[in-house]
Amino acid sequence: MEIRYFQIIIPIISVLFIIRQFISYKKNILNIYETIIIALFWIGITCLALFPDFFSDIIANIFGIKDNINALIFFAVGLLFYFQLQLYKIIKKQDELITELTRKIALDNQNAK
Repeated sequence: MEIRYFQIIIPIISVLFIIRQFISYKKNILNIYETIIIALFWIGITCLALFPDFFSDIIANIFGIKDNINALIFFAVGLLFYFQLQLYKIIKKQDELITELTRKIALDNQNAK
């Protein structure tokens, strides 16, 4: 097996990000759930960097795509769209909560006069 540069660089970067997440957890910036999810994400990225052919073959076989690189690109784009949708839902919910809070404050100010 030939070792490529990214197979050395990506795990080092991943370890640094995981350490940063645990420091954020210790400072009470993140909760344990967020810390674990982010650590699992970076562990997955490390596994993908260390064994790219293995994972790209699996993804290509699942989706029936001949070329491994295309399979990884389609999979990554799909994940990006999924995450974008989740962010949209969070922002929409937050917008509704802000509107509700603004209405409540306006009514409270009106009743106080």
